[in-house]
Amino acid sequence: MSMFQGAARGDQHLPSGVVVASFETYDQAQAAIAKVSGAEGELKGLAIVGNDLKLVERITGRLTWGKVALAGAMRGLGFGAFIGLVYMLLVPEAIASVLLFPLLGLAFGILLGVVTHSMTRRKRDYASVQQVLAARYDVVAPQQSAGRAMHIIGQRGGAAEPVAAEQPPVQQPPSPPVA
Repeated sequence: MSMFQGAARGDQHLPSGVVVASFETYDQAQAAIAKVSGAEGELKGLAIVGNDLKLVERITGRLTWGKVALAGAMRGLGFGAFIGLVYMLLVPEAIASVLLFPLLGLAFGILLGVVTHSMTRRKRDYASVQQVLAARYDVVAPQQSAGRAMHIIGQRGGAAEPVAAEQPPVQQPPSPPVA
C-alpha cells in the first residue's frame, strides 16, 4: 500500500503501457519495482496490476454467545477507556471518569455484541476474515521506459491490453447439407 495514496485517487482507469513482468505474488511484483528503483530506473508511471481477482473468505471458527459477549466487552472496554481519558484531559477534576467510562463501555459493548449476534445468527453463526487475491500481478510500464525496466527486471513482456471477461462460445445454427 502506498504512503501517498491521495495523489493518485483521481486516476480511475487501468494503466496503459507494456507488461514488463508478471508474477504469482504481490511481494514478487514489489521486489521487481524495488529492483528497478535500486538500479536508478524510471519509477514514474510504473504500476502493479492484479489480474483475475478472487474474494477469499477464511472461516476462523464458530461464533458462540460467550465469544460474542467477550468480543463486545473488549471493544466496549477499549472505547470506554478512550472516552474516559479524553474526558479526564478536558475535565481534570473528574478522576472518577477514568473508571466509570470503561465500565459503561464494557456493559454497552456486551449488550451491543449480543443484540447484533442475535439479529444475524440465522444467517451467520461463524467468524471469518475476507481478503481479495489476484491470480497474477503484472508490472506495467509506460512505452518510453518499458525497455529499460524489462532489462533491469530481466523478463520479457508484451503490450498491456484490458482483458475482457471470458464469454461462452456462441452457438451457430447448423448449416444446411451441401448437395
